[in-house]
Amino acid sequence: MKNRKSFLIPIAVKLITISTIIILVTITVSTAVVSGIIRNDVRITAENNNLSLNQHAASEAEIFINSIITNTGLILNLGEFGENSANSTKSKKQNDIFDSMPNIAAIVVPSFAKVVNQQYLQSLGLTENDIDRFIQNEQSNFERAEHGEIILLNASPFFNCNLTALLMPVEFADTQEAVLALFSCESLADTFSSGTNKVLMVNSYGDVIVSDNLSQILDGKNIGNTKIFSIIEKSQSRQQQLIYTDENQNEYFASFSKLLNGELCIITQIDGEIVFEALNRALQQNKWLDISILCAAILFVWFFAKTITFPVETLKSAAQKIKQGEFDVKIDVKSHDELSLLAKSMQNMSTGLAERERLKESFGRFTNTQIAEKAAKGELKLGGEKRYISVCFADLRNFTAFSEKLQAEEVVRFLNKYLERMIGCIGTTGGNVDKFIGDAIMAVWGAPSGISPKQDALNAITAAFLMRYALIELNKTLDGHQIKNGCGISSGEVIAGQIGSSERMEYTVIGDTVNLASRIEAINKQLATDILISEETFNLVKDEIIAEEMPAFFVKGKEEAIRLFAPVALKNTAGTPLQDIEQVENIEQLRNILGYKAPDFTKVDINEEEKKYKIKK
Repeated sequence: MKNRKSFLIPIAVKLITISTIIILVTITVSTAVVSGIIRNDVRITAENNNLSLNQHAASEAEIFINSIITNTGLILNLGEFGENSANSTKSKKQNDIFDSMPNIAAIVVPSFAKVVNQQYLQSLGLTENDIDRFIQNEQSNFERAEHGEIILLNASPFFNCNLTALLMPVEFADTQEAVLALFSCESLADTFSSGTNKVLMVNSYGDVIVSDNLSQILDGKNIGNTKIFSIIEKSQSRQQQLIYTDENQNEYFASFSKLLNGELCIITQIDGEIVFEALNRALQQNKWLDISILCAAILFVWFFAKTITFPVETLKSAAQKIKQGEFDVKIDVKSHDELSLLAKSMQNMSTGLAERERLKESFGRFTNTQIAEKAAKGELKLGGEKRYISVCFADLRNFTAFSEKLQAEEVVRFLNKYLERMIGCIGTTGGNVDKFIGDAIMAVWGAPSGISPKQDALNAITAAFLMRYALIELNKTLDGHQIKNGCGISSGEVIAGQIGSSERMEYTVIGDTVNLASRIEAINKQLATDILISEETFNLVKDEIIAEEMPAFFVKGKEEAIRLFAPVALKNTAGTPLQDIEQVENIEQLRNILGYKAPDFTKVDINEEEKKYKIKK
């Protein structure tokens, strides 16, 4: 097992970290609560102020527009239009009205009436011809007004001066005509000016009629595609206050009032950043105060931590000596707290560490982690025990000839690469590597612990299948060289235990089952197979695998022939390590993949392998 080096965190750092967290949490929570309360109060105040401003602006706008409508009607009632229109008395009254309403430029009924404030028109640099051209340009709106609509238009872009056009229906001699009132809203703009709050008067098209920014009016600014105008259009309310976020994700407090049946709308709004500017500035200043408090607390904790770290340094020095094998140490800690108890515990630690070293030496004799752990827990019986296992021998074919072509370093490199893959297959299925015999591997399932005879046997066969496909993948990296191996698997009772001497011992399994697996592995070459299992192993897993029986063979020292089976594939790979690997269906397909030729058993040399085997005809 690899030693892990723990990351050292000084006590002072821990205390500072804890204190910092507590202070930060306290400051954050208190700041969040207080700022939340203040922010809510500021929001309510901003909404109320904005609503009041909107109501005031709407009232002023309504009075102003109504005065325009009233004076338009009064001027029309005083006029005699047509052939007898030259009436000096009535003309004087009209002039008096213009004197009282100097912002009206003209009142026009296109079919028969035109009353012009010549003095105001001249001050704007306009003539009656300019008004006639405007009327021609707005014929469609005049027709709408004749049918009863009231229409408010921004005429400023047309006349290049601040003028507003109001079109409305009027009754003349049982006919309904459209009347044009051309006037200036400059006085209303002065009323709307409110500093941080922006006030706009727009028509139903979104055209800006009144604004504190004259260029917006002269340029014909339209807000029809803005978020606030979309909200106003969809709203059924005559008056409403709201908070919305525009297309640039800026928050605004807004209120609106609709006049003239929705033809006119007064909008007041203020940027959320302006609303909370003072609060945000105060919070920023408070952050610097919090940082100052935090720095002072860190300094205090740092000096306090020194009263703890000094005895800790003494303990650390003692621990270093113990680490180096100096178990007889004296620790002088005069504090009357848990550190003094820790010092006493460290002095008693040397005995435990010595025992640990002895255990470490014992564990060093084992090559298998699972076995070492069981030995440490006292779960292994000294002298051996009977276990039912499945054992597998896996050996490379013709490796001697292959290795003669390589340098020593290359041979070791290849073996490490090969063994790493094979051991991975064994470990994946819960097996234990018992030993390495040159380029051969002996692996065991069921000792020192197992699942069940059937599952252990199935796991051993699954590991052999994994080795088969791992070797196929390894061959793809060998520049044309094709390495083959053979696996022999046998199941049965063995003696499992520790063998060796007082200086060196190992945990292994001994018995006829082990010998049989070794001999089965060797006959793979004669039968053109890569995996062979004994009859007892086959009987355990025959419902789980696809296998074909091979010719039986005789083992030296046994009278009865040994039946052999060549496992081809698992019947069901779901939930197994083979579930993503495409398997073969019969021995012919397998031999094609492995590059083996089907043997002629009549010509097989039964004396091969030291005459241990005899093919049964």
